[in-house]
Amino acid sequence: MSSLKNRLRTMLPRSMRELIIKKVSVEGISVFEEMIVINLSLRHFYNINSSKSVVFTLSNGAYNVLLDFELNKNTVSLILTNDIFEHLEGNSTIKMSFEGKNMIIRMSDNLQTKTSFLKNQQYYNLLVNGTIILEQLFNEYTFNEESIEVKDISVAYEGLSVTVKEKFYNNACLALLYPNKIVELGEKSNGQCITADDFTNVTMGRATLCILEDLVLTPVSYTGPKKTLKTKSHHLAVENHNGESLVFIENHSVILTDVQSKVSSDYMQLIFKCDTREDVDSVILNDAVTNDVTTFDVSVDNNGLYYTNIPFEDLMDGFSRKRFSILSRGNEPVIMQPDLSDYEGSKIGERHLISYHYENIKIWLYRRKDQGLGFNLTRPRIKRQVTEIENFHLKGYTRGRENFTESSMFMIFEDRYSKEQALVPVDVEFNKDLSKVDLKGLKSKDKTIIDIFIGMVHENGEIIRKEKIKYKYSDYKKDNYYGVKTEKDEEGSTHYFLVTTTPFNNLKVESFVIPKGVPLPIEKPEKDYSTWLVGERYDTAQDNGYAFYKYLRENTDINAYYVIEDTAPDYRSISSDPNVLAFGSNEHYQVTFKAGVLLGTHDLENLLPYKPARGFFNYEETIKVFLQHGVLGRKRVEYHRKYYDLPFDLFIVSSTPEKEQVVMKKLGYYEDEVAVTGLARFDSLPRGNKTKDILLMPTWRDWINTDEQFLSSQYFNNYNNLIHNERLIKLLEENDVRLNFYPHYRAQMYFNDEILNPSKNINFIQLGSKTVQDLLIEHALLITDYSSVSFDFTLMNKPVIYYHFDVRKFFRQGKLRPLYQTFIGSIARTEDELVDLIQQQINLNFKPGDIDISGIFDYQDHNNSQRIYHSVVDKIAELERTDDEVH
Repeated sequence: MSSLKNRLRTMLPRSMRELIIKKVSVEGISVFEEMIVINLSLRHFYNINSSKSVVFTLSNGAYNVLLDFELNKNTVSLILTNDIFEHLEGNSTIKMSFEGKNMIIRMSDNLQTKTSFLKNQQYYNLLVNGTIILEQLFNEYTFNEESIEVKDISVAYEGLSVTVKEKFYNNACLALLYPNKIVELGEKSNGQCITADDFTNVTMGRATLCILEDLVLTPVSYTGPKKTLKTKSHHLAVENHNGESLVFIENHSVILTDVQSKVSSDYMQLIFKCDTREDVDSVILNDAVTNDVTTFDVSVDNNGLYYTNIPFEDLMDGFSRKRFSILSRGNEPVIMQPDLSDYEGSKIGERHLISYHYENIKIWLYRRKDQGLGFNLTRPRIKRQVTEIENFHLKGYTRGRENFTESSMFMIFEDRYSKEQALVPVDVEFNKDLSKVDLKGLKSKDKTIIDIFIGMVHENGEIIRKEKIKYKYSDYKKDNYYGVKTEKDEEGSTHYFLVTTTPFNNLKVESFVIPKGVPLPIEKPEKDYSTWLVGERYDTAQDNGYAFYKYLRENTDINAYYVIEDTAPDYRSISSDPNVLAFGSNEHYQVTFKAGVLLGTHDLENLLPYKPARGFFNYEETIKVFLQHGVLGRKRVEYHRKYYDLPFDLFIVSSTPEKEQVVMKKLGYYEDEVAVTGLARFDSLPRGNKTKDILLMPTWRDWINTDEQFLSSQYFNNYNNLIHNERLIKLLEENDVRLNFYPHYRAQMYFNDEILNPSKNINFIQLGSKTVQDLLIEHALLITDYSSVSFDFTLMNKPVIYYHFDVRKFFRQGKLRPLYQTFIGSIARTEDELVDLIQQQINLNFKPGDIDISGIFDYQDHNNSQRIYHSVVDKIAELERTDDEVH
């Protein structure tokens, strides 16, 4: 019957179908002290007399609840009582079903009210995309639900001041609370008058005006007349709405009555006419991705047409979309967004074909969705794919060489570390035998990775473009491969080459060497479960790996070995231990052939001199233990169970929430594969040791890949400015406190004694001069950003300050747990806030707050290694029982 209805429905004209399709729309929310009500409209629900046919379900992880609602003829009032919010963490989903069928929920086109609200000092926002998503945002902030009344609001160009009644503030600023972000409006100020003078990050939309003090946001209540102000980029109107001060923000705009473009050999000429009373000063080109801004002078003719010439190199920079705006001249300049809503000219979308750097590129102006003026381009596509891998042959195809001048297509093999390359010409259809490529000659070290690209190479030898090549039938796992070959070198050592893929299905070749002197087992080596191989990264002995290795050697009869590269600084201090193995040595190979248990803080690539995969010396029979290098829960990690053909048999964590909420729920491991023991390195941490100095230890940013990117990055500028902050220097010197800066190992080359010379109280700590754990023990206060070493500090009952100047970008790929659950301490967003918090801690003599860390650590003793040991022994016993049952 239902299929007949569907056929009849599709036979109807679209206009008729629109009259019978059931539609559910969110019309807004109503906020009450005891509940939140989501208001929905219903269309074309003709037989909805009984509420039993309608069900609303809210889901938040393991918490699921049926929601109460009030049903009228065409509306539903969906009720979320206060007790529901006690169970919510992160995002929740609300679904509607009618007569057992899930309904699609949309946002109303006529929505006039806010979709955000405060409840239990948390901030929530509604997203609607088929279901209702109840977002819990800004977990690092606390929100006052009661607003503060203000006496007056005064405005000026680039200026907004709020004067409150009675209350005095200490280091407060004005802020705008948007549905999806918080924008702080300038420097902190004290007293009853809070002033805003920085509108750089303001964007269009509607926001609540708040006062921000110590990460607490309080809405402003203003009952006076509407106030308006002009900033360089926006027009702001502050109005009272139901006792709350809302700010309505609009761009300055200018109507364009004519737009056209022309191209010459090296620039595009933009020609426009506009309806404005302002004198036009220049045209601004803004990169939509990086937000980089470039300004170009204009000239005007007698007909009021403006002309500006924009070089191709500026238009092509980053090969991303650009948008234009117009800057006025005068004491109060404004940036005006072009308004093309009424423009009917035909030349705006005219496409120009140009040759730029040997590529045929199409460029054109276009009308943006916001009716602004944008610039776009299309580069010629290089189509490429490998469709078959067999006997170390890659079969596939390429397309697109006709769109490049004086160029030919090559397959490019590039060593990931040295960037050395080998180029092999390819045809439209290719079948390349990789055994004929000198991969061995490319290698920068015995164990390395060679990436594979398809590239266009100019006849002068310059690589114009190169794109990674994908494998059509990729089944990405960290421990699998699609093809393998071996090759002996002149010394008789055997080089292995394995074709594998990245998480994005791009092809690469992994290589390792078995030296000539290593006797290989004739058959699959039998694994000895009393021989354990432990390690961290190739080049360290400072983390949970070495801590656990020392425990095994001192407290058990396990035949334990530790592996590290002999060129690493840490190797020198531990090399006298006969069970410390140089990575890739003969002894290392012999131990890996027989070791039944592998224990690492990172992927087991760091422990084995060969590929950790089936078929390599009985790897599949080993017990694989992930010792961890921190407490999980902040950023996303790459240890999901699905990424392994042979996942970890045992995953070590520090708490039950970390086990259940992160490793089981987010990373896919089963309960018996996760052990709550605590981390091995925590065992040697003292509790509350008395020290005085400050350790500054930030982590890395994965979007920084070159020297140029680093030196122009916010990351470098913020830390460089901090260590030269005059107020901080004076504070340290007056209190005889030293700040020791230990940059991430990838940033060490950029920070050194030469840069850190403003004060004898600020020192640079060179990589390898001390272990991380010693540094943590020796300091009274830790300043970091997102590093998991903060957990070590918290466990020692010592204070931590977090410097979160780029928190949104850092967590752009999401986080595993809400921020407030893992960032235990004070959070600074600006340099001044950070110095304020440092001063506060010095004044308190580095006394920590009274904090509950039971959600981070199940155990706060010194027996973590012992628990890890027994968990591994239990896993061995479990494996042996299984083998006995099988046989």
